Amino acid sequence: MDIKISNSSARIGAVYTPPEWARFAVEKCGIFDSWMAGKTVFDPTMGEGGLLAALPEYGLSRGYTVPRLPMDRLFGLEIEQAAYKKALDFFRARFGFDMTRNFHNGDIFQFNENKFDILFGNPPWCNFVDLPPDYREKIKPLFFEYGLIEDSRKLLLGGSRIDIAALVVQKTIADNLDQNGEAVFFLPLSLFFNDGAHAAFRKFAVKDRSYLLRSIYDFDSIAVFEKISTRYGLASFGKGRAEHKNRAAAYFRYENNSWIEYKAVSPGAGKAYLTAKNESNGKINIPRVTVPKDSKPRQGVNPCGAIDVFVFREYADIDDELCEVNGAYRLPKKYLYPLITAGNFLEKKEAAKWVLLPYNSTTGKPLSPYELENEPRLSGYLQKHKKTLENRKGVLIRAQIKRGLWWSMLGVGPYSFANCKVVWEAYGKKTFRPLLFDGRWQANQSLQAFIPCNDKPAAENLLLQLSNPRIEEYLRSSKMEGTMNWAQPGKINAILDYPDKQANLFESPV
Repeated sequence: MDIKISNSSARIGAVYTPPEWARFAVEKCGIFDSWMAGKTVFDPTMGEGGLLAALPEYGLSRGYTVPRLPMDRLFGLEIEQAAYKKALDFFRARFGFDMTRNFHNGDIFQFNENKFDILFGNPPWCNFVDLPPDYREKIKPLFFEYGLIEDSRKLLLGGSRIDIAALVVQKTIADNLDQNGEAVFFLPLSLFFNDGAHAAFRKFAVKDRSYLLRSIYDFDSIAVFEKISTRYGLASFGKGRAEHKNRAAAYFRYENNSWIEYKAVSPGAGKAYLTAKNESNGKINIPRVTVPKDSKPRQGVNPCGAIDVFVFREYADIDDELCEVNGAYRLPKKYLYPLITAGNFLEKKEAAKWVLLPYNSTTGKPLSPYELENEPRLSGYLQKHKKTLENRKGVLIRAQIKRGLWWSMLGVGPYSFANCKVVWEAYGKKTFRPLLFDGRWQANQSLQAFIPCNDKPAAENLLLQLSNPRIEEYLRSSKMEGTMNWAQPGKINAILDYPDKQANLFESPV
């Protein structure tokens, strides 16, 4: 079933593959010819059967009649009974063919009976953390079984962003694909080009099988699925030996009214793919940047939805110790910090916003209840908003709240209080322009990322290295321009060299 969960609303809804794009997949990946030559085709999440219907539809357009088409070699599975029945009704009405022996109503994660020559599907696009709680718990063990997670704690951290589409691909290749088969799926491109959560998927190994990424068609510039903001494309996979699984794959991008071929290359097992010109033979010149041993890229401070509590638009000094924010609250100024905004990257030096950090700036840890009690103005302000802060959602912030530290935030640690920060806009941009911020400035959630430095000369040297135009070329090779993953910490960390492996002085407190 083509279930999608919107990034903004997190609602489950059925969005089916448009017929013209189902036909596109059939043609570009040679599925029709393979089907006619005797191969079986299986859609593990078939919805109303649109992808499978593209095969006989294509055959009819080429002059075949239904009796000449191998309808008995089409198979499908659908979890929702209503969609399953619509698929049966459509094939009966359109082709006069009864598919009750070939189509089944069930969950792909409980379907292991058969193996097929070709997998052809559009699985759900939904992160693990966004699944309905009961279903999330039901399938959680499968992320371990099919090699997407090795440590359960990762499902509480970056692993919670693993897309269920990756699980469908791994499961069906392991259990439902013939040893010499091939797979074609419409997939979110984050599986290939985003750092972090999908590193295990990009190893292209599951149980005792290895397989290859053969090609990607990037639909970023084409509105294939309405109201879907996720970057998506068409990917094909095939048999391959482990030692070859990171070779370059064909990467197609629609430019100037035609599909232009590039190479998609992984720098190593599990690494996010980069793109290169086709004539480069898959070689990418990745820049390297040397950073201080006690520095690594970070996202900005994250109020976890409580922006109105922690972020202010108005700030005025009262005396050496107090300030007034939003013309309403008097707070100890040592806990107020200028927050970097987009204007600060446009030569605007003054702060337009300020963020409240109820943290010990020496340790980088949230103020203890005792420390907070000794700050009556701060404590009184936070107590007024206690209910709002205690009701914030998210696994990591909930863990802090359960410890009694309901005034905590995310993205705050010793690194937040470094003497200098080299900061860049990490979200939704197409250019990479890092700047140096002295002193108390704080980066803003995932909109910005930064590398902390303890002294200004080191920060200036780092800024000089990061200003190399090759850094922007490297970022563009990920084809993430304008997305939320344009230059997040993981993208930059991949090109950093640390002088030694000593303990990181800016690590988050446990």
